[in-house]
Amino acid sequence: MANSYTLLANLRAGRCSNTAEVRLLRFWEARNINKGGELMSIEMLLIDEAVSVLPRFFSVL
Repeated sequence: MANSYTLLANLRAGRCSNTAEVRLLRFWEARNINKGGELMSIEMLLIDEAVSVLPRFFSVL
């Protein structure tokens, strides 16, 4: 049974059940040192087999 993956360029915003196979190129965490190192946000760069790069930013606030 073959796995079917969606390329990053074909993903759309909203609820879905798509699966994308990616490689994580970079990962950054932003922490608030004034609040004991509390996590504020995460930033990632993802790449797929078609060399589509997708920057992602997640705020924890």
